[in-house]
Amino acid sequence: MRYPKEYKNQARQRLLDYGARHAKQHGFAASGMDAIASAAGVTSGSLYKHFDSKSSLFAAMIRAELQRTTDLFADGRLRDADAAKARITAYLSTRHLRHPERGCPLPALTAEIARADDTVRAAFDDGLRQIHKQLKVIAGSSTKAWALLAQNVGALMLARAALAPALQQELLRSARKEARASLSQDCSHRSLECKRKML
Repeated sequence: MRYPKEYKNQARQRLLDYGARHAKQHGFAASGMDAIASAAGVTSGSLYKHFDSKSSLFAAMIRAELQRTTDLFADGRLRDADAAKARITAYLSTRHLRHPERGCPLPALTAEIARADDTVRAAFDDGLRQIHKQLKVIAGSSTKAWALLAQNVGALMLARAALAPALQQELLRSARKEARASLSQDCSHRSLECKRKML
């Protein structure tokens, strides 16, 4: 029986969605193809119909997951300081800390991506540049966008590795405070620039 193309696309997307959740929760290297297939509710044979290797699956997951993070920061309203701060606060939240399977792949999978093959790392590079492009609009400069990205991802990684809840909260709280201060400063500078241009 031949399935329509739409069904195949839906099955592939389900594999990416549920496979990525499993990988972010348990680690990609520690997740066998059987476990990833099971998480997506398909057979291993079905998985291999869509992806010829674990590496190609990982690369596709990274592309899809980083696109979601890009979309998260692509909202035009985030040029407003309060909206941008709210989005950063949600990123550096206890909920995101406790549920890696529902969140950004960067804190969960970056260490594994660093050890992956060039196909996976190329997908990572492309996605990272797109996220940076969106953050640049919020932060006001390329350098500040990289700093904001590294600070937030790093804070979440450290907090997840920490054992003591008090230490976890201190890390997240400190990162939120610095991000808010930086965004307030950047938005003030941009407002001044706009006023100067109008004069």
